[in-house]
Amino acid sequence: MTEIPREALSDHFQLRMEGRRLRSAVLMTYQFDPGFFEQEVLPAFVDIGLSHASAIRLLQLDDAIRDLAGEISVYYDAGGLVVGDAGSAKLDVRYVPIQHNAIFHPKNVLLLVEDEEADEDGFHPLTLLVACMSANLTRSGWWENIECCHVEEITEGDKTRLKDDLTKFLQSIKRRSPDGTNHVAIDDILTFLRTSEQRKQRSIAGELQSHFYCGGESLPEFLERQIGNQMQGGYLEIISPYFDDAEQCEPLIELIRLFEPKEVRVFLPRNAAGEALVRKELFESVAELPKVHWGHLSKDIMRRGSREEAGERFVHAKIYRFFTQNPKREICFLGSPNLTRSAHQKDGNVESGFLVEVPTPRRPEFWLSPESKTPVEFKVSGEDEGAGAGRSPLNLRYNWDSETATAFWDEKKASPELRITDRNVALCDISALNPRKWTALPIEVAKAIAGALSNTSLLEVHVDGEEPAFILVQEEGMSHKPSLLLQLSTADILRYWSLLSAEQRAAFIDSRATDLAGTGTGTDLVVRAKIALDNDSLFDRFAGFFHAFGCLERAVRKSLDERQAKQASYRLFGRKYDSLGTLLDRVSAQIETLDAVDGYVILMCCKQLCSEIEKDYPEYWREQGENVKKLDARLADLASIRDRLLKENGDEFGEFLTWFDKWFLKRAKPVEATDA
Repeated sequence: MTEIPREALSDHFQLRMEGRRLRSAVLMTYQFDPGFFEQEVLPAFVDIGLSHASAIRLLQLDDAIRDLAGEISVYYDAGGLVVGDAGSAKLDVRYVPIQHNAIFHPKNVLLLVEDEEADEDGFHPLTLLVACMSANLTRSGWWENIECCHVEEITEGDKTRLKDDLTKFLQSIKRRSPDGTNHVAIDDILTFLRTSEQRKQRSIAGELQSHFYCGGESLPEFLERQIGNQMQGGYLEIISPYFDDAEQCEPLIELIRLFEPKEVRVFLPRNAAGEALVRKELFESVAELPKVHWGHLSKDIMRRGSREEAGERFVHAKIYRFFTQNPKREICFLGSPNLTRSAHQKDGNVESGFLVEVPTPRRPEFWLSPESKTPVEFKVSGEDEGAGAGRSPLNLRYNWDSETATAFWDEKKASPELRITDRNVALCDISALNPRKWTALPIEVAKAIAGALSNTSLLEVHVDGEEPAFILVQEEGMSHKPSLLLQLSTADILRYWSLLSAEQRAAFIDSRATDLAGTGTGTDLVVRAKIALDNDSLFDRFAGFFHAFGCLERAVRKSLDERQAKQASYRLFGRKYDSLGTLLDRVSAQIETLDAVDGYVILMCCKQLCSEIEKDYPEYWREQGENVKKLDARLADLASIRDRLLKENGDEFGEFLTWFDKWFLKRAKPVEATDA
């Protein structure tokens, strides 16, 4: 390969997702900007039309995520949180902080997807997309830096060299997570991997099969074991943004010892001021190695734009490129490991990467040109630059369903007294916590955390004598978290239920952008449309009620028949803008002004829906015992609507309501055809 392939990360993933829909996703990163991830990265994996307004876009993504068969989980280094301009996390994604003695450094995207179109047997084939990258889930990683990425695909029943190492890697991530963490997304992928078969051959027809590096051995040992004999005496090219603060580059010396290359070129990282981002002594020792040269990439790759005066992008890619010219052959290792001791040794960072053979129709050449000028200024740079302040062993969870909060102190010793703040405002204090055990927090602390979560999920932890550290609160029971859009009226909710296509629902929500004006970017780009919701006749109005509830019931039944209980619970018991519970809230809020007949029919539709689901899905209904009790209590609280009808129409009207209630709740059965 003589030319470096180039493509935007989001564009590449969107192409991979064409004709497919997401089931589960697992992402891993060192630095993590949760707000940017939700607003700008996640849309690449969900094939829906999204609004320009950030608040509406989040609402649309919220809808798409709850319809997934599985979950989305992000595993990140506990010290790598980045507080960016995009805000904090708001969606139903599981965020898991990892504590590690060095750095939790892998950058992976694993997407379990299914074909949108069924095959001839009526099944939707599954595929696992596995990406190894150098890019963090941050604005700089996804949009600004020069990064590298390689994606492999595994279909059901495939033979692959990746199965065992991917399984080992995912299981190790589960072990590194706080005890009691739910790993639904990882378990979905592990279940899928069991359908594949481990390929024993390293090469087929002389071509190396792709290999996944999951740790367990040093990176040099892995490379030597897989390609040592094949690349001995060839050329080696290394791109890495970070080096040890040392006088020598020991990982480079080890690679040279193992592969004895004819020539080596190593990328020299620089900052915007032109300073070399390595220690001067290390620069000089590398330059003195036989057949080794520092190098740079061409200006057309480095430039931020097409204009000559555009600044240069930061090179964050990590690539180890082995090639020979006779025969023409190229093998690349790319992923997360820098050219540092902690990245290359067995018990250092948690790293990952792909070793792949690259097609070479032409004789491969170096990408790097030798440096002709010796740097004047040097500045040692570390990858922790740009991460959030500090690292805290504290994990906080808040469950919206049970309205409880728990804490986990991820160290061997008990915690000190902790003070939690929200943007420098004191929120609550947490007493000493036992080590590595989830502890229920007092009700007043849970209420304080819930109050903060309405605005942000990023809080600061303070310990006397230490720098404060950001943590991301892990939210559970998200179906019961108040919706991002609370302004829909009773009529709005019923109309939304009755819309049949995803496009209609997206247009409806987009038209409500004025309700969220000023809460996010892009609101000025939204068409301020208004949909007429008022019905002209009594017949139209009640037909609309019945149609809306019929659509809701069919959606719930479909979810339960497909064993997607999470989706059903969102619609029946949740607090989202289109949930049954939210409709009851609206009725309650309008109880004094709402037409009593309208309100009563709506409540009877609610009771009929619950009765039918309980009858046909008794096991699910029993499992939702607490939610059912809460829903029944809310229906009972609205009994005053019946009292209003009696007061307005006289006591004799009560006999009619008794008759009406009985036959309304009793669903008619179709008459069976008989032979003439």
